[in-house]
Amino acid sequence: MPELLSIDEISRETGLEESLLRFYESEFPEEFPQKQWRGDGLAFDPKAVDSFKKVHALYSGQRQDGLASGRAAGRFARVIAVTSGKGGVGKTNIALNLAIEFQRFGKMCVLLDADLGMANVHLLAGLNPGHDIGEVLTGNRSVSEIVQDGPEGIGIIPGGGGILALADSTKQDRLRILRGLESIERKADIILVDTGAGMGASVRDFLKSADEVILVLTSEITSLADGYGLLKAMAQDREFAGKPLYTVINMANGLRQAAEAANRFSGCVKQFLNREVKSAGYILRDSTVSAATMRRIPYSVFKPQSRVSINTRNIAARLLKEEMPEIKLSSAFGRYLNMLMEQH
Repeated sequence: MPELLSIDEISRETGLEESLLRFYESEFPEEFPQKQWRGDGLAFDPKAVDSFKKVHALYSGQRQDGLASGRAAGRFARVIAVTSGKGGVGKTNIALNLAIEFQRFGKMCVLLDADLGMANVHLLAGLNPGHDIGEVLTGNRSVSEIVQDGPEGIGIIPGGGGILALADSTKQDRLRILRGLESIERKADIILVDTGAGMGASVRDFLKSADEVILVLTSEITSLADGYGLLKAMAQDREFAGKPLYTVINMANGLRQAAEAANRFSGCVKQFLNREVKSAGYILRDSTVSAATMRRIPYSVFKPQSRVSINTRNIAARLLKEEMPEIKLSSAFGRYLNMLMEQH
């Protein structure tokens, strides 16, 4: 049996940087032989050396036999995870209305409801979906078949128990779901992932695989502490290093309170975790939110000129200014798939 190779050995054999090899592995997984277990972790079959060289040649614009042309020219959606350290901070409402504001700015936006056990995007959006991602897991439907038409033209992928089952599914099941999500990445401009609150395994996987992370906080000390705890727990994960992080201070009583909370949080994270956290903006307390929720209408649709809607629009505009074109070359759900496969 041929000796297996580590990523460092593959790098020496191909002359390619490790980061580039990881990118190719994420984007073209079907082109490489399956990894095998070697004492200290998963390692590559020696045949992977030629596979990496071929993929690199394709990506560099040199057509090689056996590889589909045009794949490297593809672009993927900007995947933004919306999360929080604790529940009850308005995370899902912000994710839904932020998707609507992105759509109004001309960006095709899809919202994935990945909140385990509390999948309720459809309730806030006024939808009654007949299907959810659990049916993709069973093979009854494709991801594109369960995408619901949401308010203002956004797409909504209902979660339900399917996301929870994803962690315990077979490799083939994960491949089916995540390939389907990857196909959505190729069609949308932005995908917002409404994660669960806290530090569960599935939440952490989505945070590691997303291109960027928005942390929804309130000015309450418990929210700030739980948000810090989440970032501290993620700080040692290699996939989380260098990822753009943003805060949104929700339900603030005034601009001063919002600014103080954002500055206190970012200062603490910088001092103790050595990570930069940018403020994406704030949302002031507004009775429009509860009125819209009772009617199952997103507040940006219910009252587009309300204070909360304008605040959300400003956050969307700020994030669009921060867009990095280079991240569109990489599939977030492809990275998620690789992480799940390496865990077993």
